[in-house]
Amino acid sequence: MQVERILREYGHFLRPMSEAPRDGQRILGHSAQGGAQGGHLISCYWEPHPQGLIGPNWVEERDSAIGYIDRYFDGWIRPREFRLLDSVAINRLLVAYIDDARAADNREALKMLEAGDG
Repeated sequence: MQVERILREYGHFLRPMSEAPRDGQRILGHSAQGGAQGGHLISCYWEPHPQGLIGPNWVEERDSAIGYIDRYFDGWIRPREFRLLDSVAINRLLVAYIDDARAADNREALKMLEAGDG
């Protein structure tokens, strides 16, 4: 996929959850649970003894009633290494997205681009 290749050039890629720090550092966990909306990022950290949860979990805040296990995420990004992209990078990503959509015959994405929605 062209989009993934370009993102890697700029240092943006999802690392496997097995490499995520379990020492209290915050990560941006990527969840693909968004369905047609796509995935989303969740700012969280590893809590070995969360209050009110059974066993270690990724939590958003201390004493959170909700936790996530590794399988919920398909990868993670270290927030300190996350960089904003300039207009050249954004333009390259848009072209790559269109190329990827055409290669995959993703009619929904192409229709959205042609209509100017989103």
